[in-house]
Amino acid sequence: MHKLTLHRRAPVAGGLVAVLMAGAAFLATPALAQQQAPMLDALVESGDLPPVAERLPTNPQVVEAESIGQYGGTWRMGMRGGGDNGLIAKTVAYEGLVRYDRQWQGVLPNLAESWEANADATEYTFKLREGVKWSDGTPFTTEDIAFAVELYQDPEYAAGSWIDNVNNPVHLEVIDDYNFKFRFDEPNGMLLETMASVEGIHIVSLQKAYCSQFYPKYNENADAEAQAAGFTNWALYLQDRCAWGWETIRFSNPDLPVLYPWVIDQTLTANAARVTWKRNPYYWKVDAEGNQLPYIDNLDMRVSESIEELTLLALNGEIDFQERHIATVVNRPLFFDGQEQGGYHLGEVVPSASNTLVLQLNFNHDDPVKRELYQNKDFRIGLSHAIDREEIIDVVFTGQGEPFQVAPRPESPFYDEELAKQYTEFDPELAIQHLEAAGLTETNGDGIRLMSNGQPARITADVISALRPEWIDILEIMQLQLAAVGIEIELNNIDRTLFYEKRPSNDFDAQVWAGDGGIEVVQDPRYYMPFSDESVWAYRWVQSLNGTRPEIAEEPVDWAKQQMDLYNQIRASSDPEQRADLMRQILAITKEQFPVIGVSLMPNSYSIVRNNLRNVPESMFNAWLFPTPAPMDPVTWYFE
Repeated sequence: MHKLTLHRRAPVAGGLVAVLMAGAAFLATPALAQQQAPMLDALVESGDLPPVAERLPTNPQVVEAESIGQYGGTWRMGMRGGGDNGLIAKTVAYEGLVRYDRQWQGVLPNLAESWEANADATEYTFKLREGVKWSDGTPFTTEDIAFAVELYQDPEYAAGSWIDNVNNPVHLEVIDDYNFKFRFDEPNGMLLETMASVEGIHIVSLQKAYCSQFYPKYNENADAEAQAAGFTNWALYLQDRCAWGWETIRFSNPDLPVLYPWVIDQTLTANAARVTWKRNPYYWKVDAEGNQLPYIDNLDMRVSESIEELTLLALNGEIDFQERHIATVVNRPLFFDGQEQGGYHLGEVVPSASNTLVLQLNFNHDDPVKRELYQNKDFRIGLSHAIDREEIIDVVFTGQGEPFQVAPRPESPFYDEELAKQYTEFDPELAIQHLEAAGLTETNGDGIRLMSNGQPARITADVISALRPEWIDILEIMQLQLAAVGIEIELNNIDRTLFYEKRPSNDFDAQVWAGDGGIEVVQDPRYYMPFSDESVWAYRWVQSLNGTRPEIAEEPVDWAKQQMDLYNQIRASSDPEQRADLMRQILAITKEQFPVIGVSLMPNSYSIVRNNLRNVPESMFNAWLFPTPAPMDPVTWYFE
């Protein structure tokens, strides 16, 4: 097994200087012995498929691995219901212009073999890998990039992404078939990190030759054809046939050309029992000896609504690699004990999340009394000191983890022990002092403290137990601990749709989630400052920052404005050291203001790895923006 050494993540380089082609050492010896999977031999011999040398680009992406593999086999895994598009994004669909390296420390070439940026990060010039073909054999060129930009920026079809960002949209200049420029009105120093994340899939998801047939600009009958197919208009028909990025319906059309290593065979539908994939004969990457990748022929994704069923499959040796869904705290001892019988072992997975649970009080509450209380730092400090984190860690996480606020993880270069540990000491007397300093000096007959309007200090916390069952366990323990100092917590267990709908309507006291941004600190500072709609604690301040939903936007307080200004400077900078310094200034304000409350450091997780599956790193990071295991190059994995 190849061991990946996990380092503290350095800020990703921006790109003021031209980035050289990946695998240059291999490209210096062009006479690679280009080989293909045996399952394609008959198709080539019959003339139904061109020879492998004609299917590969002139400069194929060379992917290094610990060992040269062998072709064949089926990678088995499990999906959570018919809407689990995230699993596909994290295994099959992570193919953008650029990508992250395996250590999550830098950006590498991918479909773009090189790029350069100007000094103020307003212009990026990319060179596509010449000769890359879609899964139907059609060349991938700047025509496809232009079509994607055009479609994303169509007001009838806009999806909401970095391509059509209302504050700083992409302006495209096509130079020739393989060279183009992205221009921005404002500096976009974070572009490469955005494109290396799962969000980078969008720009290379729409083949013009296929998808333009559903678009009125290229087919005047598009609307009529859409209605004949049972759709209200062309936009809905186009969405159904092509979609974009990693949307679920994108994987329901077997005719859609893709640039992935595998193409859909049995499609993803609401009632699918399994989703299967077969190798893409036009995939554009090779190993160090020139063998066309991937090594594995097929993928088989078993669809189940039941985590218990997926767990049983893994215990029975019917899953070859997986961490998503099944790698729970409860399952760890089961999987540990079942390794020999199941023919698998456990790999290490380091989560990006800093915290097991984040309590976000609504700073913009419609009730002025609650708004004032929730914005009171003493109130939040009082709540934090009333939480016995060691008890929660012992009971819920079997002793795994440590008391921790929402802060960069120890693996991050932004780790600050003082920020991570402040107010984590369990001290009910100190908690009461801070609660009384926040004005909660009186109690009712039940011992619950009274707010300034005479009402009990009751916090209704929205939670989705279906997503993380341990959240309920944590909150139930917190209920007892906070009640001891006179604060009542009421659990509101709801589904995910309602959970999100309550944000713009401002109909919530608090919501809980896991502590994203523990590793991807600069890319996702949702808990450190009002950053995105996931900054639920300051949802209406966010609308002011991002210029969205002006009808509900509220003027932020001064310290939040200062953070916003610093982050805008990060966005404008292409210097990674300058961006890191600015981020540390934001985190210093976070430490002073203490906006959200954490419980414990998210413990390392694990993966199930079949014993005969090779080239799988023993350790890997896991995040949504770093869509594990895709950055670990599963195209080089093989069965021995």
